[in-house]
Amino acid sequence: MKKRIAMITAAMMVIAALSAPAAWADETEAAVGSTPDNPIPFDFHDVDDTVFEGQWWDTGLGFDICVPADWVDADLTEEMAEAGVVHIYGEDGGGANCTIVSTELPAEAAGTYDIETLGTDLAASATTVAFADLSGIPAVIFENDESCVNGFSMLSDDGYLIQGVISAPSDEEYEEYGPVFANIITSISPTLNEEESTEE
Repeated sequence: MKKRIAMITAAMMVIAALSAPAAWADETEAAVGSTPDNPIPFDFHDVDDTVFEGQWWDTGLGFDICVPADWVDADLTEEMAEAGVVHIYGEDGGGANCTIVSTELPAEAAGTYDIETLGTDLAASATTVAFADLSGIPAVIFENDESCVNGFSMLSDDGYLIQGVISAPSDEEYEEYGPVFANIITSISPTLNEEESTEE
């Protein structure tokens, strides 16, 4: 449970950064890799079946994701749901997982907060970031070695910040799970209509 709460806290880091002083953001701007106009491209067709046998899920947030087939969509506690957690895809009984959080942006940020600012704010949270195009979805991918988590952040059209925080069963296994994490992020793609869905 401690690890899960830590992941939820990590997912909320950027919300706290929204109110950070501008000077702090300026100091960390150089840490942001790539640019919104020249993002790192990912294509869900490049998911590597040799890394894991995958299961596709429709997150209900406008995108699909592929995680190892033996991962489950865990039941959420009331506390988790209130914190904005939408899904915890992970190993049954605990272990490696991807926690997806959806949080409404503060009123003062509505309509003005963009992907570039998101990247800068994540970089201000001692996080290594890069701008990415996830099969057409503008996003910021991130890694925090101190917390031993990585994942992705994106902005919805209706004013929500969506973050997926991926962690290994233990800090010691973090590097070992690197290919799994990369495969999960590569899989992220827009949810299409039933005929065109990426679900298998």
